[in-house]
Amino acid sequence: MANRFRPLVGVAMLSFLCWPAFCSRADWPGLLGAQRDGFTSTATILADHSKAPAKIRWEIDAGQGYAGAAIAENLVVLFFRDGEQDVVQAVSLDKGNTIWKTSFPATYQQGIDRDTGPRSVPQIAQGKVFAYSAAGTLHCVDLQDGRKLWSRELRKDYGAEDGYFGAGNSPLIVDKSAIVNVGGRKKGGVVAISIADGKTLWAATDADASYASPILWKQDLVVPTRLATYGLNPADGSVRWQIPFGQRGPTVNAATPIITQEDQLFLTSSYGIGFVMAKRSAGSIEVVQKGDSISSQYATPICVGPSLFGSDGREDGGETDFRCIDGKTGATLWTKSGMPICHTIGIRSEAANSNGNSTEKPVANLLLVGINGKLWYLPASRDGFKPVWSTQLPEGKYRALPAMSKNLLVVRTSGGSNAKWRCFEL
Repeated sequence: MANRFRPLVGVAMLSFLCWPAFCSRADWPGLLGAQRDGFTSTATILADHSKAPAKIRWEIDAGQGYAGAAIAENLVVLFFRDGEQDVVQAVSLDKGNTIWKTSFPATYQQGIDRDTGPRSVPQIAQGKVFAYSAAGTLHCVDLQDGRKLWSRELRKDYGAEDGYFGAGNSPLIVDKSAIVNVGGRKKGGVVAISIADGKTLWAATDADASYASPILWKQDLVVPTRLATYGLNPADGSVRWQIPFGQRGPTVNAATPIITQEDQLFLTSSYGIGFVMAKRSAGSIEVVQKGDSISSQYATPICVGPSLFGSDGREDGGETDFRCIDGKTGATLWTKSGMPICHTIGIRSEAANSNGNSTEKPVANLLLVGINGKLWYLPASRDGFKPVWSTQLPEGKYRALPAMSKNLLVVRTSGGSNAKWRCFEL
C-alpha cells in the first residue's frame, strides 16, 4: 500500500489567507492567490506559446519540499529544506536575486515519502510571512528583512501525529489570528494563534489534521479535517455545523474547499470518497449533492460562473482526467481523458475587470499546469476542452502549487539536487 500511496498527496502546498486590503493587486500572497480561489488578482494577457516555449526569467536551486511560492511587493517568498535547516527565502520577482534568507532547525523525519521538506505554501499577510513546516512548527518572520518574530511547535504542543506526510495543511489568516488544523487531541484539533506573538487565542475540536486548507465562507470558518469538515465561529472556535467527509485507512483530504456561484460549499477527495455539495439551511448545513464527477486527489478545482473545472482521479492509480461539471448539480459537462493531474489558475479577462473593483467571478480563461510540466491555455467553456495553445516546461515533476503575478509564472520542481525554482514569462 505504501508504494501505491507514494505520489505525495501531502505535497499539499498549503497556506494562509491574505485579504486584498493587505496585498497589491498583482500579488499572489499564498495558497491559491489573494482570494484563495485560484484566480489572478488582476486582468492578465498571456502571449501565444503554441510555437515558442515560455521564456525563463530566472532559475535557482529549490532544495527539498513541495511548498509553492508566495508573491507580494515584488518579492517571491520561497520555503524549502536545505540539509538540517528549513529555509524561508525572499528573492526579487524580476531577477531572482536573494533579498534575504532565514533558517530554522528542520526536525521532520521521513514518513512514507523520502522528501522531508515543507509541504505548505508560505503566506504573506500584514507585513509578515507565515511558514508552516512539515514538523508542524509555525514560523513568523518580517516580510522586509526576514527577521524572526516568533515560532510555535504546534504539533508538539498539542500532541498531534505526523500523519502520512507530516504537516501539510496551512493556516488561514483571519483578522489578527492564524487558524491551523493542528490535529491535536483534547481540543487541539483546530487552533487560533495570535499573529502578534504566537500565543494561543482559542482551541477547538479533537479532529485529526488533513492536507486540505481552511477557507472563509461568509461568516463561517470552514476547516476540512481528516474525517469531517467543520463550520466554526472564527472569533472563538465554537462549532456551528459539521459534515462527515473523509474515510479511514490510507486516504487523505488534500484539495481545498471552494464556493460555487450558487453559494454552495464544494468538497472533493479521491479514494472512493468523491464530492459533496452543501448549502446553509436554517443556521445549519444541508448536503444537496453527492457524486464522483470530480474526485480530486490533491489538486483544487476552480469555479468560473456556473461551472467547476478540475482534475479527477489519482496520480498513483488509474487514469486521470480533466473535467468540467455543472456547479449546481455536479453533472459532468465534458471530460478530457488521459490528462496529468493539473493545477488550475483562473486568468481574469480585461472586460470583466475594466473598473478594477469587481468582486464577482469574472469570465476567464484557464491556465493548466500539469505535474509533468505541460501547460494548456483555454477558455473556461462548458462546450469542451479547446486549448488556444499548449507548451512544455523543462523536464521535472511540478507537484507544488504554482504562483502567478501579472504574466509571470513561478513554479518549482521536486527531486533533491535536481529541484529548481523557475520564473517564466507568459
